Amino acid sequence: MSFFVVGLTNDDPRTTPPVFKQYDYVQYNDRLPILATAAMSFPTSDETFRYVIVQRQYEDRNWAICLGEVRVFVRGKNGYDMLVVRT
Repeated sequence: MSFFVVGLTNDDPRTTPPVFKQYDYVQYNDRLPILATAAMSFPTSDETFRYVIVQRQYEDRNWAICLGEVRVFVRGKNGYDMLVVRT
């Protein structure tokens, strides 16, 4: 997996499917090998979000993203503000 985006939204994906990069996002600009972990942080914001989107744009529609684990750490009293994606 490579060059994917991780987005945040309040739109329920069951009623409003996400459109690539049409939400607040950060992009992972490298190749992520199999069984690797990527840690990404969003810029500080006062806005809160309910849903996390992991998405990649493919030219060939026969491809899919396979994730083993997605962990989300939210900002709180301990200052966590990170998302970890593991393939």
